[in-house]
Amino acid sequence: MAERLSDKLLEYLQTAINREVNLRDIRTFLKIEPGSKDDQNLRVQMAVNMVKSKVVKPSGRGDGTYKVLEPVVPVNFSLDGGDQEGILDVNYPRSYLDDTTFGLDKLVELSQGDCVLITGETNYGKTAIALSFLGENLGLFPTSVLMGSEYTSSDGQISPKLKRRLRRMDWAKWMDSNKKPRFKLLPIEHDYEDHVERNGLTVIDWISLPGEYYLIDTLMKTIKNGVGDGLVIPVLQKNKDTEFAEGGQRSERYADLVLKVDRFGDNESMLTVGKVKAPKAKASGRMFAFTISDYGANLENIREVIKCTRCFGKGYVRSGQENKRCPMCLGMKYVDK
Repeated sequence: MAERLSDKLLEYLQTAINREVNLRDIRTFLKIEPGSKDDQNLRVQMAVNMVKSKVVKPSGRGDGTYKVLEPVVPVNFSLDGGDQEGILDVNYPRSYLDDTTFGLDKLVELSQGDCVLITGETNYGKTAIALSFLGENLGLFPTSVLMGSEYTSSDGQISPKLKRRLRRMDWAKWMDSNKKPRFKLLPIEHDYEDHVERNGLTVIDWISLPGEYYLIDTLMKTIKNGVGDGLVIPVLQKNKDTEFAEGGQRSERYADLVLKVDRFGDNESMLTVGKVKAPKAKASGRMFAFTISDYGANLENIREVIKCTRCFGKGYVRSGQENKRCPMCLGMKYVDK
């Protein structure tokens, strides 16, 4: 009888994976009388056998409720293969106007399934960096996708602003020999995770979760789970003078590389290398100033900067009883390395 009950119980639990079940509903489904011998056996099966076998786990509320766990199959693997297995030969954003570069190829390593998170203030280069990633890597993956809510007009066509920007990025081969786009442009403003291109390159510019940024880590995990052997590059807004994007520190939890874009002086931007899971050299914390040209289309005058050694990044120095603008960095707080 106990064996038959356990078989019936397992059959029921398999229909409720990742959901909660309770003893009352199980008794009803299995037609077990409360207080009977089968009821006592059911309680033992759930509280001991099924918990020990990792089929369920107690809710912790002491009300006979259990979470039915998804079965986990151990991964069968070997250590055969070379050190370059799974590493992506990614091209990084750079300037085609003056041949300057961030040098990210010498600082970081990206692998299949990775997530590159770009965060930053409005109008200081997030989209320029994201589109540069897309343009640089067309053809590296079987498919490429650009999704966002500001790239299409009300009639579902590509916006004139995006067309102008792509034309100004004339170093990128946006169209194939038949004058067809080499990437898919998707007008997406929610459910981003459902449109990630598995094994492809996906750029999401940008993710918006108004009032629900507490969900950002769950969303980022789901997005990354859908990447397969590809690469995903989501963009998030960041407020002025804040370290993390909207959603806080949790927004970076599943990122393999974080690039933060802020203003630099009156007319330039700064890219700061944040979290790096696979650094080739000292990478996190390095900063690069750059100029955005051609109405946001291109980058130029990229150079590494460091905190001013005269004012220690304050922008001013003491002169008698007064603070005066630092003569070395001219109040910028940073100087070219």
